[in-house]
Amino acid sequence: MKLEEIISKYGVPDPKIVGKLPKGGMQLDFVGHADVTKMLIEIDPEWTWEPTAFDANGLPAYRVENGMAHMAGWLTILGVRRLGIGSVMHNKPDLLKELISDFIRNASMRFGVCLSLWTKQEWDDVSYTSSTPAPKPAPVAKVEPAKPADPLVSMDNIKRFVDACKTAGLNHEHIAKSAKIDLADLKESQMPALREAFAKAKELAASFAQEDVAQEDELPPEVMDDFNPAFKTTQEAVAAVINIFSAEEVVAESKANHPANGTPQIKEPGAPATSKQIGMFRALASGKGIATKAEQLSMASDSSGRVIGSLEELTKSEISELITILKA
Repeated sequence: MKLEEIISKYGVPDPKIVGKLPKGGMQLDFVGHADVTKMLIEIDPEWTWEPTAFDANGLPAYRVENGMAHMAGWLTILGVRRLGIGSVMHNKPDLLKELISDFIRNASMRFGVCLSLWTKQEWDDVSYTSSTPAPKPAPVAKVEPAKPADPLVSMDNIKRFVDACKTAGLNHEHIAKSAKIDLADLKESQMPALREAFAKAKELAASFAQEDVAQEDELPPEVMDDFNPAFKTTQEAVAAVINIFSAEEVVAESKANHPANGTPQIKEPGAPATSKQIGMFRALASGKGIATKAEQLSMASDSSGRVIGSLEELTKSEISELITILKA
């Protein structure tokens, strides 16, 4: 229900609930506070009232003047608060109850409830509305929730990062780990570090790609010595290399050095790998689809149990084991 509808529906009370109250030698029409309360509940089940002040005992405050007790209070209906006054003789046995009852009737009248009882004008048109519109409730200021000092990055931005990594051929989880960042709890303050890690990874991948292209254009002289000069690229030579480098020489040398031990051993296992071994490893790895320098170094590091930055860092024993794995 709207405020302007109250007066048309409750401005003239049902005669059945109208009583007579002697006052000043006259009989005044009135409606008891219980019936008025019923109307208020129908209008707004959440209506409330409160006194304008409380006494030292926590009860509604009132004052006595010329033998009358007066109590002021606020009545709130449909979010609108209006002032009302309750006035009764100061010697009433239930003074506070009487004051509250009279206050409810008086304050309800301010909203148009039973207004016809407070005026001498005949109300022929019960749909009468006041020429002064009821004041609208004051707008409630919208309180914006406080933003966290370091908000989380939106899922859309995280998806853009993952897509960018995918486009660049990078692993987004590895990049986040290198920046010591948990993508599930990524904060705005961590974005610069993540961008820097992405840029470095992309730059490193590009440098590897350039080296791989250079390797494909021309094989090292050490490897080309054992090839037909017609082979100018790795792709053309891979098949021939696999047949040429079968590792029989390494196994034969091992058996010759350790005839009592049937297990193949490598002479000087701690010595650096030869260029011939490195060339064979590269060729066999390419034949297995491990074509880039980064992939070959990663395989060498995993097999040796240490970080390998260049194939020249491998020992004869380590590269021989890699060759055996690739030939399996």
